[in-house]
Formats: sequence, structure tokens, C-alpha cells
Amino acid sequence: MEIGEVGIGVVINIGVEILSSIIFILLIYFFCKKYVVKKDEFEESIFFNGLRLKLFASICLPLVYIFYYGGGDTITYYHDSMIMQGLFWKDPSLYFDFLFNGMTENGEIREYKAYFRIRQLGLDYFVFKADIRAMFVVRFASIITIFTGGSFFASGMLMALYCYLGLWKIYQLFLDYYSVFKKQLSYTILYVPSVVFWGSGVLKDPITLGALCFLVYYFHSLIKRKRVMYSVILCLISGYFILAIKPYIFNAFVIGMGSWLLSNYLVKVKSIILKGLIFPFLLLLSIGLVFLSLDTFSDKTGQYSLDKVMDEAVLVQNDLKQDYYGGHRFDIGTFEPTLQGLLSKAPIAIATTLYRPFPWEADNVFIMMSALESLIVVMFTVIALFRIKLLKLQGILLQNPLLFFSFVFSLFFAFSVGLTTANFGALVRYKIPLMPFYLSMVYILSNYSKIPAKETNVPLSSGVIVT
Repeated sequence: MEIGEVGIGVVINIGVEILSSIIFILLIYFFCKKYVVKKDEFEESIFFNGLRLKLFASICLPLVYIFYYGGGDTITYYHDSMIMQGLFWKDPSLYFDFLFNGMTENGEIREYKAYFRIRQLGLDYFVFKADIRAMFVVRFASIITIFTGGSFFASGMLMALYCYLGLWKIYQLFLDYYSVFKKQLSYTILYVPSVVFWGSGVLKDPITLGALCFLVYYFHSLIKRKRVMYSVILCLISGYFILAIKPYIFNAFVIGMGSWLLSNYLVKVKSIILKGLIFPFLLLLSIGLVFLSLDTFSDKTGQYSLDKVMDEAVLVQNDLKQDYYGGHRFDIGTFEPTLQGLLSKAPIAIATTLYRPFPWEADNVFIMMSALESLIVVMFTVIALFRIKLLKLQGILLQNPLLFFSFVFSLFFAFSVGLTTANFGALVRYKIPLMPFYLSMVYILSNYSKIPAKETNVPLSSGVIVT
């Protein structure tokens, strides 16, 4: 069976795909049963329920691309990764050259690197040759396709597993501080529909989401001084994956990380008045860190560097007004490519990322599903604000570094995505890294009074102190 668009189609064997899928489902279950879940039956039940959802999504996602869209980026990634697999068997030295150097040759990026050599081997050439970030995904996926024997569906399962193991780490991290919400947090982290679906398959999203989760978890381990060298290595690898594919995620993480470190020491401050004065200062400092990080990492962040992000945001928002986006487009309004212009759109950009599409903006089943999910997010947020009041919010956040990180990371991530995203189809995918953190934060805030005093070691009004 040939899948994909004309010119970049890939032939898959249905029988082989079914057999490979069954084999790798069994291998994944065996691996997870033996090495991942070792605590209690309740957590094991939660883990395997989420794993089943993830594996089911990793089968559904390619089927949607094959039969509904008739092609798309996941098939193109698979197409290019199969070229890499062919190089592995026919010319290993060239394969490892592409694996470690990508399209770089003698220090320069060449779109047609080793073109004739590859064609002489009887292979197609890379569709993503001009996109270094997409090529990184191809290089990553090639390792998996070699391991799976070239199975499209099995490769998607392994990438989904990587993402899910990262999400499981975040679930464990939240449980360390809010174990009373063991069941509820599974829904805000492991079972979020958009995260389950778009965090599966051969795509950028499962790699970056998984890497972000590992980065956050092992950064916390460094704060706690647990397995320091191991945590440093995992942080470096995860950070590299994010910078290579979606550097704007790393920018938001840097801001959240700084806020986390500051609030981790702020919990020791006893004066309520002093904390109230420090809170807005921390937010202003975080804003400054955003632009400092954009400038500092400009070589790595590409279009998200400080000198480009403002022009890119304006270009995208002007482009979305064109007719070819059809019903999927949205418009946050016109603004100038200046710092003042960007900040003037911060509220609507953040709200757009967090709470749209609205149900009346949906024009197909996938956008409608996202709209229903967004409606639940709105409800969670309203309930949280109603129960804790705005005046108490800063006190709770400053007493809970993990919640403060989630708050700052979510806002700045939503700001970046809202400014530089042109349509709802892209928005649904781009915003999944913030969903586990934002949903967990607002749920905990809305049920903060239910946290037992014995878990906080301080009066409930003072919050959870992290030591």
C-alpha cells in the first residue's frame, strides 16, 4: 500500500505493519512492567491506562494522516527517515555523517549534500533538506526505524513511548508535593486528549514534549541534589533536543526555571508584606529574562531570536489574513514590530493559546474536539479564580515553587505561541507542552484547601513549603 502525497509516497506492507505493531506492543508492555512501574497497584493501573491510550493514539494518528488528510508531515518524516535507514544498510559511513552532522558539510549547510551519491544508491532524496529542524527529527526517527525494521506504526509507538515516559516523570514530580490528588493529576497530565493524540507518532511534538518533561524532572533533581551527574547529563540531552527542534520551548523553560529557583528561596521569607512586594518584581524580572534569553541564545533559537521574533510575529499575523487559510485562521489584531507592540498583544495572545478555539470557531471534527477541550480549560481556570481569589493567588504561588514554575512557564509559552501561530490547526499542536503544567496548576489551585495539613507541614493558608 502506498501512502503519502504524490511524489513523496511510501510503500508499506499492511501485514508486516500489523505483525510489527503486535510485537512492539508486547515488548513495550514487558519493558514497562519490568523497569518503569514499581510502586503500588494504583499507580500501576494509572500508568498502564495511560500507556494504552498512548499506544492507541499512535495507531490512530497515522491512520488519520493516511485516510483523512491523504498525507502530511508525519508521512514525510517517515519517508526521509527511511532514506536514512537505507543509508545505514548501504553506506554506513554516510549514514553516520548525516546522523551526527545533518546537512552540514565542512562547516556549511548544504541542501543537496551527497545528493548524487544517495541517488546512485537507488534512494530518493530528503524532502526536508532545507529545514534543519525537521531534519533533526528525521535523524532521530531514523534510529527508531532501524530498530523497528522500518515499520511506520511501530516507529510511532516508540516515539509515543518516549513522550509518555516523560509525562510519567512529570506526574511523579507533582505527586511528590500533591499526592492527595493522585487520581486527578493523572487526568491533567496523562489523559489530556490533545496531549495523548498529538504527542504520538513520527512527529516533532512527541520528541519535544518528552524532552521538556525530562528536562523539568531532572532539573528538579538537581535542585534536590539527587543523582547530580545523571541529572546533568539528562538535562543537557533534553535541552539539546528542544533547542534543535523547537527552541521557543527552551526560552519559556529558562524563564520558568529562573522563577522556580527564586521562589524556592522565597518560601523562607516570613513577611507577607515583603512577599507581596517581591511577587511583581519577580514577574518583571521574568519578562527581562525572556528577552535576555532570546538575545543570548539567538544563534540557537533561529526565528525566535530577539531581533527576529518581533518581525516574525507581525509577518505571521499579516499573513493569516490571506484567504488561503480558510476557516482555520484567527486574528489577534494589528501591532508594530516593537517591544511595546508585542507587549500590547500579550493578554490576547495568551488567552488565544490557552482558551481557543471556541466551539463556534470549529469547522471540522478535530477543531471541535480541541474546542471542547479548551472549554474545559476555561472552566478549570474560572473555578480556580473563584475559589482562591486573585489576592490570594500570589501568596499560594510564592509558597509553591512547582506551581509558580507552571504559572510562569505557561504564560510565557502561551505568549510566544499566540503571537507566532496563524491558524487553529497549528495552535492545537503547538500548545500541548504547556497543557500538563497549566491544567495541573489550575486544578491544584482550585482544590488547594483539600491539601491535608500533614502534607504541607505548615498551616494551609501558608502553602506548601519546598525544602
